[in-house]
Parts: sequence; structure tokens; C-alpha cells
Amino acid sequence: MPLTELGELEAFLALSEELHFARAAERLGLSRPRVSQLIQSLERRVGGRLFERTSRRVALTPAGRFLLDRVKPSFEGVRRAIEETRAYARELRIGFLGPFLGAVDAAVTAFRATHHGWPVSMTETRWGDYYGPLRRAEVDLLVSIWPVREPDLTTGPVIAEYPRVLAVAADHPLARRESVDIDELPAYTMVQLPRTTPSEVREGFLPETTPDGRPIARGGEVKTQHEMLSRVATSREVCPTSTALTEAYRHPGVRFLPLTGLPPARAVVSWRTAGESTGIREFVASLPSLP
Repeated sequence: MPLTELGELEAFLALSEELHFARAAERLGLSRPRVSQLIQSLERRVGGRLFERTSRRVALTPAGRFLLDRVKPSFEGVRRAIEETRAYARELRIGFLGPFLGAVDAAVTAFRATHHGWPVSMTETRWGDYYGPLRRAEVDLLVSIWPVREPDLTTGPVIAEYPRVLAVAADHPLARRESVDIDELPAYTMVQLPRTTPSEVREGFLPETTPDGRPIARGGEVKTQHEMLSRVATSREVCPTSTALTEAYRHPGVRFLPLTGLPPARAVVSWRTAGESTGIREFVASLPSLP
């Protein structure tokens, strides 16, 4: 089949749905005369009229309906194949909070094992611009802290969870302890995340009160994991975090103690609902899912 026939069929399908030459032309990004030429060429090719044309209306002829029933499913399949190939050819960009690097590495390795040659890149994101890279379409997916309660985002599976720990300075009074409970934290000052961080993250990961409602004092604001470690190491402020951070970051002046009384930190995948693509669906389908 000559390549030009694809254009003829696309014009035929658009006109069969719009039943209006001007609207079909606008939909295709062509001029009205060009759409008419494509339809006439296809009619010569099949040997009969496909549309009845009057000054008031456009309607499919019986031959036109016959062709539509046979062409539309196949053409939609071609269109899907082209879109899926376009998605395959485009790099899949994954953003992640630094402590979740290990979970992201494992997920990407599993994806590449079944999707050979699909390009993937990874970009670390910051607390202070939590969903910014995702909403600006700088990344396609984001691995961040569960839960995600954003109306424009779709949440995928939880891919990892980590016990909670408390970061304290090596010379802090708590550093000699074997563990700390969340109910003890009102006696200390906790670093705080930027106010631009989603409230569900701030309240869940660095709670403002103990389970029985006692407030926990807030200290300085930190925008990155490195800022947090530096502040903890050089002050009496503490920071609840998780073993995800201890796997990815080290600081000689910080000790990590098991922290009881809080649920594990969970790493979850999310993406812009309006930006969902074949690449995103393929990647999410390859992920493990925790209960």
C-alpha cells in the first residue's frame, strides 16, 4: 500500500466521524480543499462514492459505511502502535527523594530486565520542591513518601517500606540510648521541613504532636537530606527519619537510633494523571507491590 493511502484513510475516518469538511480539516490540521482531494482520491481507488455531499449535509453512503466498519479497527490499531512506539522511543524519567535511591535502583533494574533498550533516567528531587518536577513535567514518575493526596496525581503501588529511626548528634544525650519512643520527643526540638512540603508528608513523617496530642517543638528548616544531617550534627535538634536514609547517607557527627511508636516509612510511585503514558503503565506494571 503506498504511503499516501494512510493520509486518505485518516481523512476518511475524520470525515466519517465529523460529517463536516471544515471540522474534519481542523481536526487533521489540513485545509478543507486538501481533505476533499484526499476523499476524492480514495473514492477513485475503491471505485465508488463514500459520502453523499449536499450544501447542507455530509453522510456516509452504504459503501462508506462498509469501508468504515472494516477500516476503523485496523487503523486504530496502527495508531495505537505508533503512539506506543513513540512512548517506547522516549526516555522514561524517574524522580525520587534521595533516601529511596535503593528502591528506585531495584525497580529500574527489574524494569530493564523485561524492557530491553527502553531508556530510563533518574533525577533526585528536593523536599522544598516536592511535587514541582512532576507537575512541571520534568519527570514522568516520582518515588516519594506515602501517602500522596493530590487531586491531579495518580498513586501507584507502595514499593518499599523502612523502619523509623531518630537522627541525633553523636554527642547528644540520646546518643547513648539503644532506642527512643515518639512519646519522648516533646522533651527535644525537631528540625522542620519547608512549609511548601505537602501537609500529609510533614504531619506523617515529622509529626507535630505525639500520639496522645503533646506538641513537639520545631527548630530550623531543612530543604535537603544533607542540610538535615548537618543541622542535627551541629545542634541539639533531632530528626525522625527512616532506615532508607541510613542506607544512602552517612555523616560522622550523626547517630541513628531505632524510633518506636511510628509506622514504617513507605515509598510510593505517583504520576500526573493527565500525563499517563505507555511508558508509565509499563513501568508501574513491572513494580512489586507491598500490602
